[in-house]
Amino acid sequence: MKGSDYITYCLVQENVDTIFTVAAENIYPLLQSSLKGGLKVINSKLELSAAFMALAYSRLKRKPSVLLVTGGPGIVGSLSPIAEARIEGDPMLIFSTLPPNDGKRTHMHQFIEEEDQTRILEPITKRQFKIREFKMIADVVSKAFKEAVEGKPGPVYIEFCVEVLREESDPVEYKREETVVRKPSVNEVETVVDCILVSKFPAIIAGRGVYLSDSVEEILKLSRILDAPLTTTIMAKGIVPKDFELYAGVAAGKSGNITAEKVLEKSDLVIAIGNRFSEMGTGRYSLKFSGKLVHINVAEEDIGRAFKPDMGIVSDAKEFLKILLKKLEEKNVSRKCGAGETVKELWKMEEKELEKLYSSLKEGPIKSWEVIDTIKQFIDEDAIIVGDVGAHRIETFIMPLHAPQTYIATTSYVSMGLAVPGAVAASILFPERQVIGIVGDGGFLMTGLEISTAVQYNAKPVIIIFNDSSYKVLRIYEHARYHTDTEELYKLPSTDFSKIAEGLGAKGIEICERRQLYQKLKEAFEWSKSPVVVDVKIDPETIPVPFQRLYSSKMINEIR
Repeated sequence: MKGSDYITYCLVQENVDTIFTVAAENIYPLLQSSLKGGLKVINSKLELSAAFMALAYSRLKRKPSVLLVTGGPGIVGSLSPIAEARIEGDPMLIFSTLPPNDGKRTHMHQFIEEEDQTRILEPITKRQFKIREFKMIADVVSKAFKEAVEGKPGPVYIEFCVEVLREESDPVEYKREETVVRKPSVNEVETVVDCILVSKFPAIIAGRGVYLSDSVEEILKLSRILDAPLTTTIMAKGIVPKDFELYAGVAAGKSGNITAEKVLEKSDLVIAIGNRFSEMGTGRYSLKFSGKLVHINVAEEDIGRAFKPDMGIVSDAKEFLKILLKKLEEKNVSRKCGAGETVKELWKMEEKELEKLYSSLKEGPIKSWEVIDTIKQFIDEDAIIVGDVGAHRIETFIMPLHAPQTYIATTSYVSMGLAVPGAVAASILFPERQVIGIVGDGGFLMTGLEISTAVQYNAKPVIIIFNDSSYKVLRIYEHARYHTDTEELYKLPSTDFSKIAEGLGAKGIEICERRQLYQKLKEAFEWSKSPVVVDVKIDPETIPVPFQRLYSSKMINEIR
């Protein structure tokens, strides 16, 4: 068997079904073997986009994705999404090439020293492997898959000599590595139980780690037993059913739900599970606690970085919750302190507050929140929403979603360019589901040409561009931090993205006036022949509603 065929065989044993790539000479044998072996090969237009697609795959499928790129410009062009996967906990396997091992030092895509390429990947991957000969393939691939999912998931880098792909040898039987799950000590859990027993109004923050460890049912059960309001992080949106009476919204400080903010301020004990308290995920650290904080995370390095807990526990979320629920059952803990009524009243208050904000902003150009409000009328229960970085995405923070892993975004690494390739990948993977990409004009200018990849693979995402001819969120941050307004740095050219979409083979729709909003978005969501790009011209001066609370301003020039 050739090395390229054997690598493909090993990937199939790990249940790999898709490879994301930008085809290149040195990786051709492995791409050909992958196609011959029945794997779907998605040939993107840019390595950055291919890596974003792999990132979206790992989140939607909840298993490692595979990215295959050539060495040199291929792997270097993929770095930002790989770093995002490392920070935010997304399992990926990244394969790339070393130049031919013939002693020449001037091959294409070659660094000065052989180890230079690996050194670049070291800070942003969990582990790095080299495959120098056929007999190393099975052992490296099995170890890499284990490393990608064990503990906090993340990207693993595998570099192979191009000769290995052509080398022929007898394959050995492939053995999958068993993963080790991190568990808390009994004493740690008992200490948490003691905190619960003296608490009068506990609350819970559930992060994406709860979903990744498949412990949504356990977190709901804990909330009911403790009669504790349950909030989520931005990236864990959707894990709580819409009829769950103790759901208190997104806990992102002044960028999240008012209900969640008030609940956490009132609580004398907050149990945070599977989150890392990132800057964007906490409303630029506007999240406030008035009581004790217990923080549980599978990655020790993510505990105590932003908010110092009264107690930090390194554990898989499911393992912690299983032991905690058992201890609470042994002590016959089941309480009712009226939390459901408190949450219900807070939601009513939030609804009134938001209505006041919304109704005061309906003059002039279309506001970004109006676009989100209209989108909500057309989305399916299991729609996949991929949000890019920018002011438009901030409007989605408090958008109600109630299906697990239907919201793909970034709040830690915050790299622009995710929405279009992510939505394209999602639509390829789930052609029967509604897929929506929410992106600003800046984000679309980065990776928007992946619409052509959607056309190529008959994917049909709806891409909605919030077009204000600027990096609006950058302008907001400039006003807040530097008290200046530098047009040369945030202004973008006026662009008709609907025409670009049509040139790429998609349907293009332009919305310039408020009266067009409902009907044209309806048209976009009913279109079924190709991808759709909706170019919505929005007000460049207004601040997204969640940020109006954060900055106590409705217009950018009011920020002090």
